[in-house]
Amino acid sequence: MTDLILYLLLLKMVLLLAGFPIAFSAILVSVAYILIEGLPLSLVAQKVSFSLASFTLLAIPLFMFAGKITTASGISDRIFDFAVRLVGRIPGGLGHVNVGSSLIFSGMSGSALADVAGLGEIEYKAMTRKGYDPDFSAGITLASSALGPILPPSLPMVLFGAASGVSITGLFLGGILPAFLIALALMIYVFLVGWRNGYVDHSWDGWLRLASAFIGALPALATPVIIVGGMTLGVFSATEAAAAAVIYVLLITTLVYRDLTWRTLYNVLYDTVIESSRLLFLIATALLLGWVLTDAELPQAIAGIASGHIDSAGGFMFAAMLTFLILGAVIENAILMLILAPMLTPIAAQQFGIDPIHFGVCSVFAIMLGQFTPPIGLSLFVMRGITRFSLARVSLAVAPFLIPLILSLAIMAAVPSLVLAIPRALGM
Repeated sequence: MTDLILYLLLLKMVLLLAGFPIAFSAILVSVAYILIEGLPLSLVAQKVSFSLASFTLLAIPLFMFAGKITTASGISDRIFDFAVRLVGRIPGGLGHVNVGSSLIFSGMSGSALADVAGLGEIEYKAMTRKGYDPDFSAGITLASSALGPILPPSLPMVLFGAASGVSITGLFLGGILPAFLIALALMIYVFLVGWRNGYVDHSWDGWLRLASAFIGALPALATPVIIVGGMTLGVFSATEAAAAAVIYVLLITTLVYRDLTWRTLYNVLYDTVIESSRLLFLIATALLLGWVLTDAELPQAIAGIASGHIDSAGGFMFAAMLTFLILGAVIENAILMLILAPMLTPIAAQQFGIDPIHFGVCSVFAIMLGQFTPPIGLSLFVMRGITRFSLARVSLAVAPFLIPLILSLAIMAAVPSLVLAIPRALGM
């Protein structure tokens, strides 16, 4: 690895810390490398344009569109109502409802941000109205949204699969059991806090009301089953699954729930175009920077360091997850995933025998925990808008919940069968 690439990466970090836009800092560093190395400048336009010529990446705006329809419609209210009647009586009450709602909603949105934006305000206001501590309410609302990137469909897993070549269907299937592990860890923590603080709801509306709430939420509950089931059975690819998700969500919001207006649909389309354009431009610039790092032989240097200092698969997993946790706090999640996934996945598989699906699911979760840590964590800013707290207060509110989340990550990394059981059972 030359001194040049080290200096350029240092320049990129300085630009990011100074508030320079992430995508433009990636272009600037890439152009500087190309000019200094005497390569043709046309490579910039070529790599940026060709990087988006991928059928797989089409899944990103489609899943984003499906998630935004879900957020804008009344689906979140029905999910929350069902969760209240299902787990609301357990000590910790609405904290468990929060986790249960996010577990269901994640199967439709595929994004932590969508979870916070779609359910966050409903969950937070319901908890504070019932006398729950505002900081506890904000913390569990944020922490439960960590299920979004793990339970399929998952936008970050699409990104990881597209960048590293790992099967997206395999990643989706590998995230199912870990999602329930994360939910269980959060619910244990909520139970302990609820028991100590007296957060118990003794009301019970009966089985009939529970059944009614279940029927109301059933179309939403079927979404991940249709998506994952279709991909597993080979009916459609990841991109086609995203299109199927859009069609299904449109059908249930217009024909079943009948709460999607033309005005709402226009706003959702507009927001999807703007946000997916920004994300795809970021992806293109990240892939350009990734090509520069590859040309500078950075992956080979990392492989050399890993082989010289790490002698076991467990040691490599620990080092990789720790790196993702630290960098996820200061580098935007998408660009971190797009650059590091193609570098580290081959090393994990070829040098240490780690299954790529296992490595991918753990990596996605580790990187996405950066959503809850300043200064980059976007979920913190969404929650700040809901609660009107300062960024520091929101960060402190979610901090205790990082303990069960990081413990879940440690179990996922240490027990490969937890991730691989379903993919292996289905022949992947």
